[in-house]
Amino acid sequence: MGHLESLVEVLSDYSRCAVLERNGSRIVVLERGARILGAFLGGSPNLLWVNPKLEEELSEGGWNVGGLRLWISPERNFFYRRPEEFEDWFCPQGLDPGSYRIVEASSDRAVLEGEIAAFDHLAKDELKGLVRREIRLLEGGAGRLRLRIRERILGEYRSRINPWVLAQVPTGYAGVGTVLAPARRGAEPIPYFGEIPRNRLRVSANHVSFRIDGNFVAKLGIKPEDLREPGLGSIGYVYRIGRRLWSALILRTSNIPLTQEDCLDVPRHDPSLPRAALQSYNSGPEAFEDIKFGEIELQLTPTENFSGRIFASVEYDFIAMVGSRGEVLKGIRRILGIAKPRLY
Repeated sequence: MGHLESLVEVLSDYSRCAVLERNGSRIVVLERGARILGAFLGGSPNLLWVNPKLEEELSEGGWNVGGLRLWISPERNFFYRRPEEFEDWFCPQGLDPGSYRIVEASSDRAVLEGEIAAFDHLAKDELKGLVRREIRLLEGGAGRLRLRIRERILGEYRSRINPWVLAQVPTGYAGVGTVLAPARRGAEPIPYFGEIPRNRLRVSANHVSFRIDGNFVAKLGIKPEDLREPGLGSIGYVYRIGRRLWSALILRTSNIPLTQEDCLDVPRHDPSLPRAALQSYNSGPEAFEDIKFGEIELQLTPTENFSGRIFASVEYDFIAMVGSRGEVLKGIRRILGIAKPRLY
């Protein structure tokens, strides 16, 4: 769904949506699942990935529609029916799409509220909660937009969870893009789903590069101890959207875990490995036969737990840029602090 009008037309048959706009930048917010499903800068195509079989996915009640979403982790506990073996993955419908509704909408702000529910298959415990998502379009125009998103979770659960933010990204015009994660010298990337081939991962002095092409299932993690600035997490994605036009998508937050103790999502490859605050996923035919996408992800500061009641209030920015290769890389240098990014 490359054009806003056609995207909204399809969505309106299945759910309410809101369109935010500022200086030619437009954002499509879907009530179903509380997703940000469209990000458009001027005449650009949709900068977020949307499932090419969107109508089929919506009509069948599927989760994989695309865009930017909020889940919870640890994934092992809530998304595997056999968590000890990491087998029988599924998406709990009580989490996604949940039961959200748009409660406020204006030209530059949307607020969604809803109930979530999921069963912890490892601890044999039920999670029930209320979520409030506030999405504000703070900047728009001149080749850049910036969203400020606040997530609030209030619920009942005996342990803690990480609010887990995932933005699905396309492989773009060239069929390949690059995830860029700022990291300290000597960073040790975590292979979440199995060893990552060397031609898909590069560790540089101040960042990690990860290949996105939708051809091989792999997941990268960066632990909080490897972040350049403790408590400040950012991850970006750079790709071509045309012959001479490029784009970058960035997630940035100061609500990131400081230590392993606050990172709850264990690697499927080896649960004894360190746990990550930044993550990225590359799809492959092993998981999805006929669609290709990637993801950039934040594991945010975990909930506080008071006698079985959990609470979290976290905030992050979503930034999108469009321009020439040089213009986009200049933005990457300014926002991510990566002077010479290694691209695929």
